[in-house]
Amino acid sequence: MTGCKLAKSVSRLLSQVRPKAGSLAVTIFGDCISLYGGNVWLGSLVSTMERFNLNSRQIRTAVFRLVQNGWLESERFGRRSIYGLSTLGIQDYGRATSQIYRSKFKPWDGQWTILACNKEGFSNYGDFRKQLYWLGFGELPGATFVHPNLDIVAFNQLVVKLRVADKVAIWDGQLTSSLEGSSVLLKAWDFTHLKVRFERFLSRFSILMSDMSEEEWSVPENSFVVRVLLIHEYRRILLQVADLPEAIFPKNWPGVPAMSLAKTIYSKVSTSSQLFVSRNLENRDGFFSHPTDEFSSRFQ
Repeated sequence: MTGCKLAKSVSRLLSQVRPKAGSLAVTIFGDCISLYGGNVWLGSLVSTMERFNLNSRQIRTAVFRLVQNGWLESERFGRRSIYGLSTLGIQDYGRATSQIYRSKFKPWDGQWTILACNKEGFSNYGDFRKQLYWLGFGELPGATFVHPNLDIVAFNQLVVKLRVADKVAIWDGQLTSSLEGSSVLLKAWDFTHLKVRFERFLSRFSILMSDMSEEEWSVPENSFVVRVLLIHEYRRILLQVADLPEAIFPKNWPGVPAMSLAKTIYSKVSTSSQLFVSRNLENRDGFFSHPTDEFSSRFQ
């Protein structure tokens, strides 16, 4: 890598973030490969992901597991193995994209969605509960969950996927007391833990803004690694609270400057990182060429 300061910063970020192969593959498919038809030649993906201190075996195993989990599909194209987003992967990607690259809080009409679960005989309740967190639900006592901006389509897909329609009841309502006075409701989300994670994100990535010259931002390989690590870390925190309105968060919420920082850095590395993508990632048509229009609308 060239660009001394940026190379050192990238090395430091890699040692701090230490991404796992499966999760990183999801990030790269969502942030990069989806812009070029959603499929990639495995060989080019492996060589690209090796820049994140991962080896070929780890990467290939992770991709295979994503196929087993229904998130990716594979096909042979001549002597090459092509991997692309499945229907499930496209659905997850579409929902996540609308949240990750948002530059302002989602509007809210004051309505809440309440979800009650019957845990008796609910054999996959643990898995369902985990998926609810990723949909942005907060948890109340008594197997009850709340959400201020539920994506009902994504929720219904989850219910069908896990076959739990007979174990849940869902309805909409309004809070009769003030939001500020409802300590029980505000405890539905682990804001303390999320605050620490957002502050750590700010600490790790804000130093780039003071360390880097404009020339160093333009190094394609470094810019690509920064871009992927930025979105990788940001999405893993944000998606747990992406649909919450600003009124719900505690005062001086670090998610606000985190959103601004993500937008700023992504803008700085967009052009040069795309050069790296177009020179290193390939699909059945050859090297990636022009991204879809969605790319230019991110963080707008």
